[in-house]
This record gives sequence, C-alpha cells and structure tokens, in this order.
Amino acid sequence: MKRKRIILILFIGLVFPSCVEHLITIRVLPDGRYTMKFVTKGDSTDVFNDDFPHPFGSTWTTHIDAETKDEETTWMMETSGMLSGPVAFSAGESSPVQLAHPIDVKRITGWIGTRYSVIQFFKGREVFRKYPKFGDSLGNSEDDSTEWVGEALYYIGTTAINDLQEDSTTMLENILAERIENYIRGYVDRKNFTALYSIGDEASLFVDDVLQPFLEQLPENYPVAYQDAVNRYSKEMHITGQLRDDQFKFQIFLPGIVISTNADSIAGDTLLWTFGLKDFLNDDYILEAQSIVYSKKRIQFLIIAVTLLVLIIAIILIKFKR
Repeated sequence: MKRKRIILILFIGLVFPSCVEHLITIRVLPDGRYTMKFVTKGDSTDVFNDDFPHPFGSTWTTHIDAETKDEETTWMMETSGMLSGPVAFSAGESSPVQLAHPIDVKRITGWIGTRYSVIQFFKGREVFRKYPKFGDSLGNSEDDSTEWVGEALYYIGTTAINDLQEDSTTMLENILAERIENYIRGYVDRKNFTALYSIGDEASLFVDDVLQPFLEQLPENYPVAYQDAVNRYSKEMHITGQLRDDQFKFQIFLPGIVISTNADSIAGDTLLWTFGLKDFLNDDYILEAQSIVYSKKRIQFLIIAVTLLVLIIAIILIKFKR
C-alpha cells in the first residue's frame, strides 16, 4: 500500500499545504551557552507532521497543549533546551527527515571585550535545480497544473538510480542504468498524470512500471532498494510542498551591544527575522548576528594609558621648545 502512494503524495503536498506558525527563540548567555525554544501552533495535522519536526533527544524537553475556541482546536508544541557551540539537530527516531537548520554560537574573549556570534542556517531546498516547474507552481497559489509531475518523477527516479550506483550491492552496468533512465524519460513524457490521480490506489505504480521491462537483468535486491530511494526523494518533495504556507519567526537575544546583523528588524534587545519557504526554496537562508560586551576596567585602563601618553608627549614637546 505504501508504494501506491508515491505519485499521489507529490500532488497532495502541493494542493493541500499546511498552514502553521513556528516561533524560534534563541537567548545567548554571558558564558556562551544558549537556550533555544521552538513553538509550533496550528491544527493537529500541521503540528505533528514531519515538515518541520522539533529536535529530539535528552537535551530537549517537549510540552504539548491544545486550546479550543469556536469549536476549532489549536494545538501548540513547545520544545526547549540548553545548548553550547555548534549543533546539528536530530529529529525523533520515527522521523523520515533529517533536520536541516544547524546553528553555531561562538564566544570569543578579546582584550577590550567579549564577542558573541550566532549563525543559523536553513538549508535551501534546491527546488529550481531539481524540479523547476514544481518551483513555479509553488510560487503561484492559483496554479493547479500538474505539468510539474513528470519533471519531478524524472528527477526522483533518476536520482534514485544514481544513488544505488554508489553501492556495490545495487550497482548496475552503466549501459543498463542509462537504459532505465531513458525509459523513465519516455514514461513521464507519455503518462497522463491527471487521470492517474483520479483513480488513486488503483493507479499504475511508478516503480513497478519503470522496472518491469528490466526485472530479469536486475539484482534480486534492486527493486526494494530502488523503492526505498524513490520513497526518500518523493518524501523530500512532499515536505517542500507542505512547507508552502508555513511561517517562521526567529527571535535572538545577545549579550551586550549588537555590532552587526542581517535581522529584518531590531526592537530593543530583540533581533527579529520573519520568513517563509520562498526564502529558502532554492538557496540557503542564513541568519547572522554579532554583539560585544566591553570590559569597563580594560577600557578605563586604555583611556588612562592614552591620556598619560598624551601628557608625556606634551611635556616633552614643551621642554623641547624651551
């Protein structure tokens, strides 16, 4: 049954995107450690899906709550933890995706003060490299065309083959791999995907269809391995579609005086970024900020030292003129 959802899941990811708000707050402490809190609000299908899973592990504490108003229930999931240094987050054990928003926080002690820096990455989805027509559809909310499906399936199918070529247990002769890729090209060019959606689980199966003519030439483990690879890439694309209406709000609090940042706005000691899928649809979206806490004693010492030096030079010049 799982295999029968591969093509359908691509369509659902675009036509029925989630709508949810994510608030991420980072507070950098004077010692260089930092707290990080994720808050996600929405309906149950939005909050508990795999599009933007919260971090998982012994470092993290998660609370879940629900509020019902006018017969509509809003769920809220809050995850927080104390961290230090660079962190590459891990999702729950059952999550099919690896979180792609690593963070690096540094504390550097200098002679006149201590610098703090935060770099938060949102890895680009590379949509226009992988399937440009899908990217165009994401940018047009009124476009219900399925023209992107063939292009997407070609990318998914051929990329899965290339992955398996890296494993000696599933590696094919180059000529056979090329034949399958050419067959996929012909398959997606002639397939009526609109009709395919209408018959749901009875639709022709992509993997079965493209491998059927070559089964006798394939290793015994190839169909299952290929299915797993196709599932992985179709899930990746599905997640991109589900992120379409998600909104992200980042708040960062740094010790001292902010000396550089690419924040959208600054309110008091709060640095704020607001963005959505379009900002990391293709390229990485990077949040950056730096601050400094000056050492009062060292600055006072520097001022006194400079003042004394100026006085000494002035005295020498006065004596020299006499």
